[in-house]
Amino acid sequence: MLTSDIENYPGFASIQGPELMQKMRDQVTGLGVEVFDLDFTKLALPVDSGNLKDSRNLFTVTAEDKKLEGKSIIAATGADTTWLGVPGEEKLRGHGVSSCAPCDAFFFRGRPVAVVGGGDSAMEEAHVIAKVSPDVVIIHRRDEFRAQKVMVERVLGFPNVRTLYNTVVVEMLGEEKLTGLLLETASVSPKQGVENLDALVAKFGGTLRQAQGKLNRWVLPREGVFVSVGLTPNTNIYEGLELDAKGYVKRFEEHDEHGTIKYLTKTSLPGVFTAGDVHDARYKQAVTAAGFGCMAALDVERWLTEQT
Repeated sequence: MLTSDIENYPGFASIQGPELMQKMRDQVTGLGVEVFDLDFTKLALPVDSGNLKDSRNLFTVTAEDKKLEGKSIIAATGADTTWLGVPGEEKLRGHGVSSCAPCDAFFFRGRPVAVVGGGDSAMEEAHVIAKVSPDVVIIHRRDEFRAQKVMVERVLGFPNVRTLYNTVVVEMLGEEKLTGLLLETASVSPKQGVENLDALVAKFGGTLRQAQGKLNRWVLPREGVFVSVGLTPNTNIYEGLELDAKGYVKRFEEHDEHGTIKYLTKTSLPGVFTAGDVHDARYKQAVTAAGFGCMAALDVERWLTEQT
């Protein structure tokens, strides 16, 4: 819903994100599925989770003023981008501000962009965008990257990729679209190859903005910025579900007596399955989320059949 043009979803050469979501909604409502536009707030487990064959033993979902019951649940609440929370960021999302290079890289072909972050995800974003942008600047608040060394070396091997260390984004500038980033450099790293802030600003084609008592703020002209400082899975509303170290729902594969995968989307709770970015910290694409949704639905169908 936060993406403008999508060009990596099967069946569509190009489609607006909200339009794709509406088409998905129209498809399921046309099949008789009821959709409630409500915020999910609580999942109550059956009284006896070990006896789910009892039709009276149901899950209860609370969504605002409604309570819905079901024999099974698919947890698919996604993961939210961890945004910077700086002025201009929300206003310019979809107008130069993005969180997904594989989704939006095409629209920045030939344009100078920035990637904010220092982990594996940021390196992946930079690796994608460096193939289409002539000038990519990675902005990192520390002097060392947290990403794997091999990923850093691969990305910094691009001749069009540069790095700003010890620097944070203070504001995103522009009215109708992004025009630049207001940055604050805590200290000039020896890795920058310059001795002072003036030289650093000049090297990156920026302009100093010494205002509000801040002598280390400056503007970097950019037409695009990809924020990659992490994702927050929406799992705090689930009680009893086992999560991994990063807070994502854990999947537990189950095999039959022949060693063939029987279930791929089961969670730690019987009757609860999962799909999409709420459990997927690796791929994080609309098409993979849809694929997991299909798998979860088939798993639920099989599981419900076994319960009768």
